[in-house]
Amino acid sequence: MDLIFQIVKNLKKEEIRHFKLSTKKYALNDEVRVAVLFDKIRISDLEEPDSEMVAALFPKDPENSNAFYRLKNGLKSELEKSLLNLHHDLDEKISTMNMMNLANVFSYKSQYPVSIAYLKKAEKIALKSEFYDLLDIIYGAIIELSHQFDDIDPFEYILKRRVNSEKNKIAQQTEHAIAGLRHKLRRSDISKNILDVSANLQEVLNELQIANEVYKLPKVKFRIHICIRDILLQKRDFVNLEEYLIKSLKDFEDEGFYTRSNHTSKISLISWIINTLTINKKWDKSIQYTQLLLEELNKYNKLYYEKFIWTYYQSLITNYMSSGRLKSAIDLLENLEDIPAQKKGKTSHKGVLFYDYGIYINLALCYYFENNLSVAIKQLSHLLSKDMYPRFSPEFQLSLNLLEMILHYESNHFDYVEHKVMEVRRQFKALLKREDYAEEKSFIKIMNMLVTKASPFNDKKVVTEIKTFIKNATGLQVGSGKHIDFKLWITAKLEKKSYYQTLLATLQSN
Repeated sequence: MDLIFQIVKNLKKEEIRHFKLSTKKYALNDEVRVAVLFDKIRISDLEEPDSEMVAALFPKDPENSNAFYRLKNGLKSELEKSLLNLHHDLDEKISTMNMMNLANVFSYKSQYPVSIAYLKKAEKIALKSEFYDLLDIIYGAIIELSHQFDDIDPFEYILKRRVNSEKNKIAQQTEHAIAGLRHKLRRSDISKNILDVSANLQEVLNELQIANEVYKLPKVKFRIHICIRDILLQKRDFVNLEEYLIKSLKDFEDEGFYTRSNHTSKISLISWIINTLTINKKWDKSIQYTQLLLEELNKYNKLYYEKFIWTYYQSLITNYMSSGRLKSAIDLLENLEDIPAQKKGKTSHKGVLFYDYGIYINLALCYYFENNLSVAIKQLSHLLSKDMYPRFSPEFQLSLNLLEMILHYESNHFDYVEHKVMEVRRQFKALLKREDYAEEKSFIKIMNMLVTKASPFNDKKVVTEIKTFIKNATGLQVGSGKHIDFKLWITAKLEKKSYYQTLLATLQSN
């Protein structure tokens, strides 16, 4: 894909809005084509410019490829400036580098005291964030400025640079260990048992000549843990992932790794264990770790309670729904729904898109599973409202529309479903062209057949289409994020069974 096309098509809403505001000036001069090109790229299905796009921008000279090349570069330059401006304080590393860049600007202008001030600001952020590589550059810049600015004591920063150099050496060894380990383990078979992971780990550390004292550093061990965790996840080896996560939690606890300052790491690890147990359909064990999560959230005077309590709620809800305890799930969700928008001294989940989504989508599913379709549709309507729906990604919007389609089909609103099929095909035309959305596209086709044929399940063509879909569709993947498993749903319809009972039977199977 052409670079500028790649940049434009991956912009987020706030980035588009910021760029639009910054290009309002183009209405006052001849550079309006930059904004026009931006819009053309954004709405097109193209991955690189074609002759039609060039001709639209240069109607008097459609073969002027040089002018178009300059225009593309102009757009790229403006986008780069817009993104840098918008994200100037995105994280500590970017903030540090911005301070360093400003120091360079003022040094170039011979304003050395100002340059030093910005370098010291950069040093402060870099020290806090342990950016040893940037600190080396910062100290080098300050030492260089000491030639022009006598108020700087170079020996102070020479000593700082030497101390930092030792820390940087350890940091580099850590990076080498992580990179080498990731490369090796990705290409090795670590799916036999968890002992193979330890064997591979020691082999890689020896090969890379990573000092044992470096590996024993808690921070290094934790980063290596994350590396192995992510590789097992990428391999979708959830059996070994479960065993490895539980072992890691015990090992870190035995070593006294967890403290108040890194308690979020423990909360995160427990959350991973819960999610993996859910995927592995171990409901009893999952609920045990969910209760452990609540215990950890209550520690340190509930320091992280408000930040992570939704993880606990979502874990409970998933467990209840997956083990047939719909009433417990509904009671919990309705209590959460009643939380006032403002609660003195506490952070409320209500009014926050992420939490509202979690509450209403789960309520809609629970009531659907109970066959209370009118209430399910009412709960889903909150997410389809003009206040919430536009704030979701196109992928989420499509998923919500497909769920709405299913709920109305179950309610025998066939005319509405037929209309919805046309609307979804039009609204998500680009998304449904993607290879990874082939299953959704096929499902929509079947839904259209179900509402336009008099007796679809007695129609040979429809049944053949359904059986082909069932054969090609992916099996149930717990934790995939799908609201409804289309393969299970259409199987349940074909066999004249309840979708929820079909789902439960699948979830309880080994």
